[in-house]
Amino acid sequence: MSSREEIAKKIWGDWQNGLEYQNKLHLKETCEQCVDFYEGRQWPVATERTKNMPRPVINIVKFIINGKKANILSSKISMIYKPLIYNAEEGEVATQGATSFTNFAKHINKEIKQEDLDNQAIADGLKKGTYIYHYFWDTEKKTGMAKFDGGLNGQIIDCLSVVFANPKQKDEQKQKWIIIQSRENVDTLKKIAEKNGVSKTELELIVPDDDVEKNYDGEEQDGEEYATVLTRYFRKNGEVYYTKSTQNMIVQDETPLTPDAKKIKLNINEEGKTNEDDEDIGQDRPEIDPFKIRLYPVIVSSYDEREKSIYGIGEAEQLIAVQKSINFNYAMMQMASQNMGFPKVLLRPRALQGKQLTNAPGEVITDYSPGFDGIRYLNPPSFSSTPLSIADKLLEVTRVVTGATEVANGEALGANMSGSAIVALQTQAKVPIEDMQKRFWRTHEKIARVWEQFFKAYYRFDVPYVLEDDNNKETNIFNGSQYQDVDFETTIDVGAGSAYSESLSINLLESALQRGDITFDDYIELYPDTAMPFKAQLKEIRKKQLLPPEISQKIAQNPQILEYVMAIIQQADTPAPVGQTQQNMI
Repeated sequence: MSSREEIAKKIWGDWQNGLEYQNKLHLKETCEQCVDFYEGRQWPVATERTKNMPRPVINIVKFIINGKKANILSSKISMIYKPLIYNAEEGEVATQGATSFTNFAKHINKEIKQEDLDNQAIADGLKKGTYIYHYFWDTEKKTGMAKFDGGLNGQIIDCLSVVFANPKQKDEQKQKWIIIQSRENVDTLKKIAEKNGVSKTELELIVPDDDVEKNYDGEEQDGEEYATVLTRYFRKNGEVYYTKSTQNMIVQDETPLTPDAKKIKLNINEEGKTNEDDEDIGQDRPEIDPFKIRLYPVIVSSYDEREKSIYGIGEAEQLIAVQKSINFNYAMMQMASQNMGFPKVLLRPRALQGKQLTNAPGEVITDYSPGFDGIRYLNPPSFSSTPLSIADKLLEVTRVVTGATEVANGEALGANMSGSAIVALQTQAKVPIEDMQKRFWRTHEKIARVWEQFFKAYYRFDVPYVLEDDNNKETNIFNGSQYQDVDFETTIDVGAGSAYSESLSINLLESALQRGDITFDDYIELYPDTAMPFKAQLKEIRKKQLLPPEISQKIAQNPQILEYVMAIIQQADTPAPVGQTQQNMI
């Protein structure tokens, strides 16, 4: 057995140990059940005795989870970098670096669609308890406005696809190793392994295998061969390394996450040359020691913490019992209504003389029994309304306990309520999820630190990018190597946290306009863009007015002048008689 085989077997053994720990927590069964209930698969397989029973689904699991997800993600957050240097000489450079990193983080946030990742992450946390971000250098991407070889990218990893060296340690950065499982094409794996120096004999050990786990009943496409690939992150002398392997063979040997600076180049320049062919670009490359990546590119967080475990507890897990009860109560009521509409028929022998009841409307039935009582309906017992009351009460109590009240979901907000009243009500209703929301914000602080590592290690040459701010576009240049020795503190700037903050802004603007504190042009300028998509056209129309705004306002405030001006306008709009010009009329 070669050394590569031995290492692959060791990694596979660590993976199996991690799965065994998950099985002790019943994590796989719980996650799969939670996903089923969220997606509406809430009834067991029908049996012979239950095949005729109604199976209604009143999906409160999805309703509550979507409401909580919207509240957790309601606040816009931005990553802010601050310098940790207090030396006056270095303070200016550090401040410039912090501004540059903050602006570039805004660009990356938009480029990799971080909001979509956040949406998927919180959905995972609510359903499965744990959400995991994984950031990596995507060689297929083109960075910014330049044709760079690759760019930062991110993905959300399912909690069942990640195992840890010590699952009781909740800080992922203190783990000895982290293993991520994925399914990849065998031919692609062999090409990668061959490129990394794996011999032809060893390539034969990279073979397709069955996805034993098959989480969430995942099926693979026929005609393609896949193998389970384990990506193992670990540290060596404090620096992060990774390796990729299948069950029997290493696909990629130990590789530092820190790239070789000489391999980070422009793909092509304006003259059609690569960087290696361009002497001027080559002279601009600084010869400095590369920045070492020391943080795992994996960030783990949970919706609600589980005692002594890195895996968390989701919202769906706690709703399943109530969901089953509500569904069953509604099923009983529906069954009772069905029995009333289609009651069972009691027949004496030979009462129909071989004829069949079709249950068609207006059907004539002949009773051939001597006493004419051979056919009668079996009256079902009357059904109590208690199950409906119990179901409604269960839903009411569940919404109170989980914090998914009508106010939190925006269902009980009056049409005449002011914006400040709406914000106050929603702020009070969000108290039950404040802890989860703050944990989500702290997770973004850890993400910012991981991004900082990538910025310093990979973006080592001038990268042009466009920064949009207040509808203005500005082209900036980012070079992370210029600040690789500068330490930064990462914080999160939280924006408006209410879905009705625009209503509050509009109410304040209308009040100021009515009091005369602002002009109508100020009103247009300050009006939220999302609520006035035609703002630019309206501003252009205002610019074409013949009178300046201050004169128009004075005319509007003087009734006599306003009446005179309106009369002139009406005369101007009336066609002039033959032989008389508009000027004569005036």
